[in-house]
Amino acid sequence: MKVNLKVKEDNTVQTVQHEIEKVNILQITDAVKVIKDIFVSAKDNENLQALIQDILDEFQSGQDKEIAEVGMKILKRAIDSMDLLLVELPEKTLELLSVLSDVEYDTLVRQKAEDVFDIYDAVIQVNDIDKLIKRAKKSLELTKAQVKVMSLFNPNKQTEQVQA
Repeated sequence: MKVNLKVKEDNTVQTVQHEIEKVNILQITDAVKVIKDIFVSAKDNENLQALIQDILDEFQSGQDKEIAEVGMKILKRAIDSMDLLLVELPEKTLELLSVLSDVEYDTLVRQKAEDVFDIYDAVIQVNDIDKLIKRAKKSLELTKAQVKVMSLFNPNKQTEQVQA
């Protein structure tokens, strides 16, 4: 699937077509690294963790607190988390899209918002992400089963490796 990119060089803007293709192993590896960074950032941000906990507590409590009180508490936590929510996560999201679309990050972030959504849509349409995830899980399970079977037939090898 082709998307149009506007590329500016030496005060000249050119529209170039870029082919969105199925992701390759390198792209998947790089994408997983970006996703890991996103989770680490979210996990390490105490304000975001508190925001999520406050929201969960409110849903689980089932108490009829005043909406204004609950809303203000959640709003305060959201404001405290803004640096992560508005700066770090959007950058990481665009980095992930750059990896999956094979469009250079600097080129991607200079596109109009609508064009970035077109690139996102093309990546989703070309790559069946759900199918890829299921396939990766299947291979991982097969690998785990194989390692388990092999360890049953060769228990001394583990002992030898531990002693070495």
